[in-house]
Amino acid sequence: MDIIDSDRERKIISECKAGQSEAFSQMYDLYVKKIYKFIFYKTFHTQTAEDLTSEVFYKALKNIDKFDFKYKFSTWIYKIAQNAITDYFRTYKKTINIDDVWDLADDADLEKQVDDKINFNKIKKHLNQLTAIQRDIIIMRLWQDLSFDEISEITGKSAENCRVIFSRSISSLRLKILLIVLLLLNISINI
Repeated sequence: MDIIDSDRERKIISECKAGQSEAFSQMYDLYVKKIYKFIFYKTFHTQTAEDLTSEVFYKALKNIDKFDFKYKFSTWIYKIAQNAITDYFRTYKKTINIDDVWDLADDADLEKQVDDKINFNKIKKHLNQLTAIQRDIIIMRLWQDLSFDEISEITGKSAENCRVIFSRSISSLRLKILLIVLLLLNISINI
């Protein structure tokens, strides 16, 4: 199940609100991987991402009766995830800036993650130069495949503002990467 129409989503949530909590499994199946990835890209720690993902869905199910149909479920569940990440870092990582937690590395299972880490480390140097909101918008747009409307609802910024931030951030990254390539070419030509 990858996509669910809004009428089906409304029906499932209504069933959950009516006490049929087993209907929530459909929403869980649809969003669990997306929420896990969202949390993982903030923490880069497998166990933390798994724990927080469980916590997010527990909170969502526990508070489903408070869900307001004027919002999309995806926006609501991402907000819960964002709050869980913030709470986690306030509680367990008091010396780390919450806005910069996206780049914490995971020491466990290095063999499995080494290729991803090598590739991500190449990108991470450039992403480090962006603001937290720029990184969040890039991650949500490129890795989470969220629309600008969904990103807008999650960040509290207008969809157009999110588009502009995304566009300028990508342009900035492209320019920096181009300069590095040109510098490398210049160095190799001069050697």
